[in-house]
Order: sequence, then structure tokens, then C-alpha cells
Amino acid sequence: MLVCILGIVCLMLSELIVRNTINISFRFSTELNGFMFMWMAFMGLIILVDESRMINLDMIYARVPEKVRDIFWVIIRIATVFLGIVMIISYKDMYPILATSKFSTMQKLTKAWHYLPCAIAGGYFVLVSVYELLDKLTGKKNEGGKEK
Repeated sequence: MLVCILGIVCLMLSELIVRNTINISFRFSTELNGFMFMWMAFMGLIILVDESRMINLDMIYARVPEKVRDIFWVIIRIATVFLGIVMIISYKDMYPILATSKFSTMQKLTKAWHYLPCAIAGGYFVLVSVYELLDKLTGKKNEGGKEK
């Protein structure tokens, strides 16, 4: 992830310097920045989910009984499973178009690689949410990931 951030900053800075000094713009930098941004954003989602740092309903959780909190937790996990499935299916359905479409300046790279992190993140969402739901149902762990 740090590589993507540094790559985006370096590419944008070099593009800015070159464009302002010799009045030439490089098209590849725009496409490559978009490519790295997609990978950074979706791989960042995996990190946020893994560390339980996604936006949560803490204000509501603090004011409701434990049973209602458990219901909210289950609803959020089920919604995350469906979100992950939608992400995977959308990539699968778009693949025939993406596999034949190429970047104008990166001809060897199909646009399927551009959208692949969406499917990877979706798969991760499904796996983690199903695992957490099964853990909750079997009573092995609570939603914080700590042993009871």
C-alpha cells in the first residue's frame, strides 16, 4: 500500500514538474495513477476490515441492550457478505469486456487487472464475514475476535 502511495505521489509530482517546465504532459502517468489508486483503495479496504476499523454504529451500539447489539452485528456481517458477492459477480460479469479492453499507453495490460482488486476485496469480505458469523454461531469467539 505504501508503494502505491509513494508511486502516485512521485508520478504526480514528476508530471507536474515536467508539464510546468517544458510544457509536455505524459498520458501514461494518468492511467498508471488511476491503476495504482484502485489497487490502493481496495487493498486498503481489506486492511480496514481486518483491523475492524470500518465506520461503525458506535453511537447507536452504546445506547442499546446487548441483544440488540448482537442483532446489529449479525445484520452488518450478512450485508458485508452480500456486498462481497456483488463485488465478485460484477467483476465476473464485466470480465469479458475488461479482458479485451487495454490502456492506451500500457498496451500489454488489460483493464481486467485494473478492476481485479475489487473482486479480491469482495472475496475477502465474504470469507471474513462468513468466518465471523460461524464463530458467533458456534460460540467460540465474540465479535471483537477475543476468546470468551
